[in-house]
Amino acid sequence: MVKYLKNIKIERIGYWGIGITKSDDGKKILIKWGALPGSIVDCVIKKNKKDYLEWHITKVHEYDPKYIDGEIFCPHFFSNINPNLGDNSSIEKHKIWCGWCKWQMISYPKQIELKQEIVEDCFRKVKEKPSFLPIVASPKEKWYRNKIEFSFWVYMAAREWIESKWNLWFHKQWEFSKIIDVDSCWLISDKANSVFEYIKKLCFESGLSTYDQKFNRWFFRHLVIREWVNTKQLMINLAVYPLDKKDEINTDNRENLKKIFKEDEFIKENITSFVITYNDGLADIVRWPNISTENIIGDWYIYEKLILDWIGQEKVESTFRISPFSFFQTNTHWAELLFQTAISNVLEVWEIKWKILDLYCGTGSIGIGFLKAGVWNNLIGIEIVEEAIQDANYNAEINGIKDNCKFIASPSEKVLSKNPEIENELTNIWLVIVDPPREWLHKNVVERISQLKEDNNFKLLYISCNPSTMARDIELFIEKWFKVKSLQAVDMFPQTHHIETVGVLT
Repeated sequence: MVKYLKNIKIERIGYWGIGITKSDDGKKILIKWGALPGSIVDCVIKKNKKDYLEWHITKVHEYDPKYIDGEIFCPHFFSNINPNLGDNSSIEKHKIWCGWCKWQMISYPKQIELKQEIVEDCFRKVKEKPSFLPIVASPKEKWYRNKIEFSFWVYMAAREWIESKWNLWFHKQWEFSKIIDVDSCWLISDKANSVFEYIKKLCFESGLSTYDQKFNRWFFRHLVIREWVNTKQLMINLAVYPLDKKDEINTDNRENLKKIFKEDEFIKENITSFVITYNDGLADIVRWPNISTENIIGDWYIYEKLILDWIGQEKVESTFRISPFSFFQTNTHWAELLFQTAISNVLEVWEIKWKILDLYCGTGSIGIGFLKAGVWNNLIGIEIVEEAIQDANYNAEINGIKDNCKFIASPSEKVLSKNPEIENELTNIWLVIVDPPREWLHKNVVERISQLKEDNNFKLLYISCNPSTMARDIELFIEKWFKVKSLQAVDMFPQTHHIETVGVLT
């Protein structure tokens, strides 16, 4: 079989920034590593599946000029391929490769246009093809992330003449065993960048080593920064390997570093909460079943506010407590805009005093925000993460609606079908909200929602970060006699291919 393709033209781009074209025999070709529509590329094969081939770009011969009309603002911009871009030679000068903002070469208006096309393309095979409302742009094109996660790692690459045992940033694109060491990011605020630089310096000077996954030992693993936009609070979660016999020689260094964190004036002035997470798991993730945590500065959580500006109504302010491992929308101003967009698509009249069922509710931000608007009376929230449910209960209390809310820590597919405690609660529902993980809804959730529809004339608000799996679920709901009222893309992550979609079904 041919292992390389040359001078292939990418016909269109799909979700996750994957280029799409067809082979001579009609088989779908999926192309990764920075694909854009109209590009002429060389590829190497990675997967040969029954229905498609997966290729990775090795060289770009030509870009469609209309997709390289932006200004690259970050010195660490990375396309992974050192493209020959003709007059746009400034891209060639950026050699320290980060990999997050793959679309910096595209102007933001063009990014929005491309994302609208991507989302609509995901729904092209749905039998009752819905019409789309215009995409909603992000209030900010830069400095919009309120959470960012970095990894500590080594970077050894003989062919690049690199041998570095202390790095902190992101994984090199498509090379999971390497970390690119970079000092700043244009997606987070100046304050978050200064805190990152300061903490990085203290860690580097501590004499402690980065974690060695091969031997499951040493110290530094991850650094997570969460900075809230409306309250100005900032949390550090430093994940490290716990002390054991393999590392007893570094006991004093560990204790000295904690002492520095506790006493340092810069940290006291800029950080609201500083948490150390002890993680001995092999997986490269911060949260692991057997983790333990220790507070160095402040409490175990910080607070953020969402300020929703309902059309024709007064502004509604909701306050939320977020723990280190609880989910909260990564772009605060975007979350406010998303919820406003969602409720404007759902409501036909303002005075509705019924119940909301909120699945995958996290810390309760969507449902609590809606209740605070005075539209609904009661909320049932279901979420698998227990820490998030603890935060949700607390958030209902501090927002003055505790008696109107019930939160349950459980997988949605289990509690909806097997929990007798909730069965009597599932009446008089006017709105069901689903905001699932990237994967599609569990079949039991689709089935149970469809059963509930028989006795409750509710609307279904589907919020998704994956329009391709959302399209599959929408088609299943259509088979269950739902109808699509509206679909609208909302941009959450400018400079990247990521996109959210809001759907309302009746």
